[in-house]
Amino acid sequence: MVLRFDQSLDINVLQEKIMKKLRICFSFILLVIAIGSAQESSDIEISLSSGFAFPSSPMSFSDYWKMQYGGGIGAGIALSQSITISGNIEYYQFTLDNDGLTEGFDTKYMRDIWVFNNVSLKPSADPSSVMTLSTNVRMVPSGLSGSLSPYFIAGAGVMSFSLSEITLPTKSIISVDGSDITMVAKQRIIGGDETVPFVQFGMGLDYPLAESLNIFVEARYSRGLNKGIGTTYVPLVLGVKFRM
Repeated sequence: MVLRFDQSLDINVLQEKIMKKLRICFSFILLVIAIGSAQESSDIEISLSSGFAFPSSPMSFSDYWKMQYGGGIGAGIALSQSITISGNIEYYQFTLDNDGLTEGFDTKYMRDIWVFNNVSLKPSADPSSVMTLSTNVRMVPSGLSGSLSPYFIAGAGVMSFSLSEITLPTKSIISVDGSDITMVAKQRIIGGDETVPFVQFGMGLDYPLAESLNIFVEARYSRGLNKGIGTTYVPLVLGVKFRM
């Protein structure tokens, strides 16, 4: 049985797309810095972040995959004391959730209907990943003071989502005339690659370490605008900002 979610792209085509997005991203960051350098009244910042992303939906993503790691880089310009606009690129990876995937397949049904004595699954897959290129607006509420500065963030951009194929070797044992017969079947859940627009919003906290150096903690809700059910995940990151 094969459950097909999307057509797989040739690996060379995928690599070419990723490199193209990286070139666009770094060109955008350089453009932001150049524009900021021409504005004496504007502060330029470079940010680096790393953290985890929690799969949220659809079921084939949230139930079958679990958080792993990732991070990003960005460049921004302070338009005022409370508003900063930035360009960011992020990459996150996800590993297979064997327990969640096993629970998603009703082996009890197979035992009851087909009279199998035992049914076992040993799923395996390469990591899946998501890479985003976005423009974001960060707003610091006025009237708040203290060492911790809360802020809100919202943005939009392009998401490149790669879902790896999952292999499901199924081992079943049935008794016939007192003898156990073992049957092995291999099922696949075929993933694929898709590039779609996405939106995100969230909030964070800034803490100054020095005059030109801050650390921050940030949580966001990111949603890909796929046809039908959107791909969503929640990044939770820790990072640093360098002001120039």
